[in-house]
Amino acid sequence: MRVDGFWFNDEGVLDLFIADFYSRNELATLNKADVVATFKRVSNFFEASAKKCLASELEVTSPAYGLAKQIEDRKSTLRQVNLILFSERTLSEKIQALPDAEIIGIPAVHHIWDISRLHRQRSSRNHKEALDLDFTQMFGNGIPSLPAHLGTDTYQSHLMVMPADVLATLYEKFGARLLEQNVRTFLQARGNVNKGIRATILNEPNMFFAYNNGITATAQEVETAMTASGPVITRVVDLQIVNGGQTTASLFHTRKRDKADLSQIFVQMKLSVINSLQSEVVVPKISEYANTQNKVNAADFFSNHPFHVRMEEFSRRIWAPAQQGMQRETRWFYERARGQYADAQSKLTTVEQRRFKGEHPKQQMFTKTDLAKFENVWDDHPKWVILVPRRILRAMPSELAVNGIIHPTSSMSFTSRDLSLEL
Repeated sequence: MRVDGFWFNDEGVLDLFIADFYSRNELATLNKADVVATFKRVSNFFEASAKKCLASELEVTSPAYGLAKQIEDRKSTLRQVNLILFSERTLSEKIQALPDAEIIGIPAVHHIWDISRLHRQRSSRNHKEALDLDFTQMFGNGIPSLPAHLGTDTYQSHLMVMPADVLATLYEKFGARLLEQNVRTFLQARGNVNKGIRATILNEPNMFFAYNNGITATAQEVETAMTASGPVITRVVDLQIVNGGQTTASLFHTRKRDKADLSQIFVQMKLSVINSLQSEVVVPKISEYANTQNKVNAADFFSNHPFHVRMEEFSRRIWAPAQQGMQRETRWFYERARGQYADAQSKLTTVEQRRFKGEHPKQQMFTKTDLAKFENVWDDHPKWVILVPRRILRAMPSELAVNGIIHPTSSMSFTSRDLSLEL
């Protein structure tokens, strides 16, 4: 039994490393018998630790004790074991692939890094080995796509419809290697976004394509084929998800933890094919721009609530009292949707803009969160005014209905305590 190194990741995968370095004077060949024997030593250690309580037979101060004890304690959480061999020899050409196996019921995947493979990685531009995904071999068929480029040499673009099961399986198999260009990794299901993704997967899988923003990805190379139903992508080299890592990880975790059925879920993917010479410049820009956009505040999602629509109508109709010394009345401007005040002036001439501002002074423009604050001050609840605006806004429509300010009916008519009087 032997293990030279290990790593537990957050996705339930254990990497076990073994090294074949003896400072040989000549370059030797790593044959299949040596490979099988070496991996057998690693798998024996794992099996003895998980099944035979190897830790109890070791000294607590032994270097192997900590790993053996962790394997024993965490075996129920493991979903995969990677057996990784580093060698100073060159792998025999007779070894083309090693079949995956199982150790005490846990999938075990073999990885061999011989001296040639280590040199290729070291001498590559990115110092990493690109993922080579053959969809036909892995999943039985290609992924439906639509070419979206103009035939220029700069880059190619494809719009793809990715089955959720394919995405989840890719993440399960390759994990963080898919997200090396992503600005963030999975944040668990605590955030509102990830909770929403999980809820849609479990409760409305048929609406996932409509609700989800999709994925932005890059690759160095793709292979396509034409089928009776249209073009498909059969192979992708160096797939990197630069925006949509939360979606990808959520699909995997919901399938794993909640046993969710992903067969009816599809995700849109925008795939840009960038050659390796341009990737260092272009890929970071794609990642930056795909993750840079105006933030949608929680308050924006309440814009179409009937109460706010009705309030907007009142603000456009009801005149505000003339200010002291002024001979002309002005109007309120309730900005139901963010940016309405500026947008209302965008197509006006200079003269018309001046007239608009005279009739709708900027100081009489108020937003949804402003209105929520006014209402709480009027009701002698100043403590609520200092809360995060979205929190007081979220409860506002139901609170108004309870207090009789609006009837919870389609008419949304105001009672005698008109909010406009409060302003």
